[in-house]
Amino acid sequence: MLKKFNNIKSSADSLTNDMIEFFLPPQEQFTVDQQSHYIYSSREMTRWVRGINEAIRHVQSLNGEELVRLWAHEALRLFHDRLIYDYERQWTEKAIDDIAAKHFSNVDLNTALKRPILFSDWLAGHYASIDEDELRQYIQGRLKTYYEEEVGIQLVLFNQVLDQVLRIDRVFRQPQGHLLLIGLSGTGKATLCRFVSWLNQIDFFQLKVHNKYTAADFDDDLRQLLRRSGCKGEKIVFLLDESNVMDSSFLERMNTLLANGEVPGLFEGDEYSALLNLCKEGAQRQGLMLDSNDELYKWFTIQVMRNLHVVFTMNPSANGLRDRASTSPALFNRCVLDWLGDWSLDAYYHVASELTQNVDIQKADYVAPKTLTRLVAGLPVEPSYRDVMNNAFVFVHQSLHKLNDTLRKKGSTTKTIVITPSHFLDAIQHFIKITVEKRTEIEETRQHLIVGLDKIHETVVQVEQLQASLADKRKELNDKNEEANLKLKQMIHDQQEAEKKRIGSQELQVVLAQQQEQIVEKRKTVMIDLDKVEPAVQEAQQAVKSIKKQNLVEIKNLNNPPQGVKITLESICLLLGEETTDWKSIRGIMMRDNFISTIVNFESDNITPAIANKMKKNYINNPDYSYDKVNRASAACGPLVKWATAQLTYADMLSKVEPLRNELKNLEKEAEKKVADMQATNDLITTLETSIAQYKTEYADLISAAQAIKTDLSHVESKVERSIALIKNLSLEKVRWESTSESYQTQLATLIGDGFLISTFLAYTGYFDQMTRQILFQQWQNHLDKAKIPYKHDLARVEYVSTADERLRWEMNLLPSDDLCRENAVMLKSFTRYPLIIDPSGQAFEFLHREYREKNIVQTSFMDAGFRKQLESALRFGTTLFIHDAENFDPLINPVLIRDLRRTSGRVLITIGDKDIDFSPTFRMFLFTRDSDAEFGPDICSRVTFVNFTVTRSSLQSQCLYKILRSERPDIDSKRSDLMKLQGEFAAKLRHLEDNLLKVLNESEGTILDNDKVIATLEKIKTEASEIMQKVEETDIVLNEVEKVSHEYLPMAKACSSIFFTLSSLSTIHMLYQYSLRFFMEIFEHILYHNKRLESITNTTQRLDIILKSLFETIFIRVSRGMLHRDRITLAVQLTRIYLKNIIGENMTFEDEFFEIAQVLEENSDMLNIQNKLSDPQKRALSHLTTNIPSFKNLERQIASNSDAFDKWLNSNDLTTRVPVVWENNGDKKNEINTAVYS
Repeated sequence: MLKKFNNIKSSADSLTNDMIEFFLPPQEQFTVDQQSHYIYSSREMTRWVRGINEAIRHVQSLNGEELVRLWAHEALRLFHDRLIYDYERQWTEKAIDDIAAKHFSNVDLNTALKRPILFSDWLAGHYASIDEDELRQYIQGRLKTYYEEEVGIQLVLFNQVLDQVLRIDRVFRQPQGHLLLIGLSGTGKATLCRFVSWLNQIDFFQLKVHNKYTAADFDDDLRQLLRRSGCKGEKIVFLLDESNVMDSSFLERMNTLLANGEVPGLFEGDEYSALLNLCKEGAQRQGLMLDSNDELYKWFTIQVMRNLHVVFTMNPSANGLRDRASTSPALFNRCVLDWLGDWSLDAYYHVASELTQNVDIQKADYVAPKTLTRLVAGLPVEPSYRDVMNNAFVFVHQSLHKLNDTLRKKGSTTKTIVITPSHFLDAIQHFIKITVEKRTEIEETRQHLIVGLDKIHETVVQVEQLQASLADKRKELNDKNEEANLKLKQMIHDQQEAEKKRIGSQELQVVLAQQQEQIVEKRKTVMIDLDKVEPAVQEAQQAVKSIKKQNLVEIKNLNNPPQGVKITLESICLLLGEETTDWKSIRGIMMRDNFISTIVNFESDNITPAIANKMKKNYINNPDYSYDKVNRASAACGPLVKWATAQLTYADMLSKVEPLRNELKNLEKEAEKKVADMQATNDLITTLETSIAQYKTEYADLISAAQAIKTDLSHVESKVERSIALIKNLSLEKVRWESTSESYQTQLATLIGDGFLISTFLAYTGYFDQMTRQILFQQWQNHLDKAKIPYKHDLARVEYVSTADERLRWEMNLLPSDDLCRENAVMLKSFTRYPLIIDPSGQAFEFLHREYREKNIVQTSFMDAGFRKQLESALRFGTTLFIHDAENFDPLINPVLIRDLRRTSGRVLITIGDKDIDFSPTFRMFLFTRDSDAEFGPDICSRVTFVNFTVTRSSLQSQCLYKILRSERPDIDSKRSDLMKLQGEFAAKLRHLEDNLLKVLNESEGTILDNDKVIATLEKIKTEASEIMQKVEETDIVLNEVEKVSHEYLPMAKACSSIFFTLSSLSTIHMLYQYSLRFFMEIFEHILYHNKRLESITNTTQRLDIILKSLFETIFIRVSRGMLHRDRITLAVQLTRIYLKNIIGENMTFEDEFFEIAQVLEENSDMLNIQNKLSDPQKRALSHLTTNIPSFKNLERQIASNSDAFDKWLNSNDLTTRVPVVWENNGDKKNEINTAVYS
């Protein structure tokens, strides 16, 4: 092997001597007498050499340190990994170090043998030593992809897991690499194998067995597996767990397969021919031309040995391994044996640290006590609060192992279960969930309380402010009223003034109307005269308008116009007020653009008397100044002459009517003045009316404001009164909320400790009875006390993880009210692993059936023919599955128990047998067994949560009491049931009302006093709460009645409970004395409902006496029939003691007990002459014993010889124990009298 490495070629002899020298001591140190799998043969040397050769075959360079490290690694895998105990592993590692130091003195052994020694080809590309941290990072990176395919799997990479992953990988790398992996269920054997297979891209196969899985089914699976690995060349890991070995033939076939690479007789006839055809195809794909059947089959076996890796997984069991070693030697000869065992305590600590790293467990001021119980080497010298909590989880897990060991050593009747890492992981999951939920709940509730208290405080302040503002409101109201009165007075004054002005305006209107009539008449007279001449003027104006511009231009162009034209234009200029005789000036005026329009728009009033006289003198009277003459001279001047003549005539007429016109103007001026006066008066009236309207508006506003103030004042007064009442009503809540708010700080301080206790209780104690649960819980509390971890000392386990509504629903669903059943109900509510319920009496089934009655419940049994179909249907449609007869466990449900889910194309699938089923998240499953003595293997213990409903004394006492009341006093039983329901409903409703009260306060916006809806809601809630409190007080009366009647029947119930447990204990006398609860309850119910002695008896006391006598008589008769004669005395004594203690009374003296015992056996009146100071009944009892029981025949002599002890015992307060021996036992501790007195 070392020839190609010149630098270390000389180390070949040292390497050989090392291997030989190390091979011999382990055979002497570890023998098969110690452990059946401590078998060392020459195969180990072969595997050692082959392992080194396979590692260095593809390496180009190798130094001495690397060689020694590889040598040590292979030695550890072969000789170290199979060892069970730490001291054995330490011995092996020391032996390796010592031998290496002896033969490799020239090598740096500190480097070569530095722990941990880890080899893999994942990082370097070839098989080489790797760093632990680099390996952890690589695997963590690969896990992210793995988690995407596998659902519900979480690997914590503590050191033991990393080492185990490489061990498994080493085996899978080797041809014919097979592994025997021995470890406790729940340590992750199958999970690690599956993960390593996935890493190496090797298919993983595991049997899907069930109760009807036969050897023929196994052969079919094996054929398929060999075809895939041998013919198709698929690399496969075949994992076979010991729980899957349904028949011994399974191991026989596997033993042959490991030894020879084949199973003779597996392929025969047509199957053999088909196999050879497949082999031929496979060989051709490899380029091989194999013709004979022998060659093909040999190629097939070689392919199987090369591609198939078998992993056997087993639970640690000395006897089991010894049997396997003798019946299946290939398991130990052909497989690499890896003892995983249980996780180390450091591994548990690391897992707890890893999984709780996101939980807030810090406590800055925490100082760990010096006396802290340190269970792990990795615990820091000065541990933090988190470190101590993780150490506490390890302590709890370890305490269960110690409990099991103690119970086994003592031979206790208390049954035990295998405690696995699954319990530890379960506790961690519960812890994370509980602490997160509780912290959120506490903080939210506390915040609600704080808001509620703030609202109450704000309300108190607001009420004080409102009370202070009432005086201001009243003053403001008075001011508004006074201001309104002033406005009213001013408004009345203005109304009176406006009325006066309106009268004056009306009088002025009359005068103005008269003047208007006069003006109309005057204007009419003037207009008649003017109308006479006005048409001529208008005619002249029209004529002027018709003058053409061309005609005017022609006149302008005349340098010396005709006389008629010239005088015409002179007269026009005179009328227009521009008198001139200069022709040039006249032409300038005439050529203006507005010349014609000025003439047309001329006002006759502009003709003054002077102008009129000049016109008459100079023009009108001139013979040439006529229309005809001038018009002949110029067509433009003719119309002007006509116009000038008409205007002059009109002016004369105006002068004639001028006095009338002046008079008309004066009248119009006076009328205008009167109109102005009237308008001023009207404006004043309008102003006054506007002012009055304003006053009215202001007055209305003032009145409205005053009314608003008055209403507001009334509202404030009402609000103050109601607020005072509200504050008074909330005062009790305020005190309670303040106290509760302060307590939340304490709850947060103890949250981690409380969550730790509850989570470990839920995970570990479901299998045990009430006493064992309490012992464990107290032990865990003591550890927290020593570790100075705060927790609530009066922690209520049930109330901490359940609500009042849930507990009420449990009672309504007939859950027994004892602590064990209520704790079990919490476990059934909070499970993370599916529950397996031990339910001898069927009360758990009845409770769960009612609890889930609104959901689709499917009931089945492992014994049902259609079990598989019902399971598949429930998984697919998310129904609730009740599986009975769990003691007949069917491995078919193992994938369900371990939640072997995978995600494919958005679907979550689970494989049941050979089918992939869609897994519904609403699926629920409960397993039931009525066999309280059923035993379950480690695999089941690691996969289910046990919930033990085995009856306790208190629960049986309650059940019997309720049956008696239901039979004898149905009225009281009905009241009791109604009362329990009402009390639960009242408590729940009060809680809801308080929650609603806080909700209303938290959701209210602004101030409470401004929100009438909030106040009304608060008042309604307080009213309802008061009514409920009143009803609660009323139920107390009914409760007293129920308790009084129940107390009368309580001794009977206690006796029933004692009788049953006495019957249960009879098995210690003889194994055949086995009596079930159903047997006892059938007797009890028969006495209650089919007792002929009760016919025609109505008196309750008499009926109770008859029932009592019938019960004891019937029990004795029915039980004694199956007992040996000598054991009947024991039964009679025990029944008598039960009767005396529970029926007659606990204060009865022992002498009366002896007398009653004697009466049960036989009456006898003989007297013994004993000088002791005994009463007559005592002497009579002694006489009975002496006469009828052989062991007491020398009673007188025995008492006389032990008179001091007898007198001391007779006068003591404890008569039921330390009874002096006054009978003959001949040294036989199993004497029937000893059994009767001391049992």
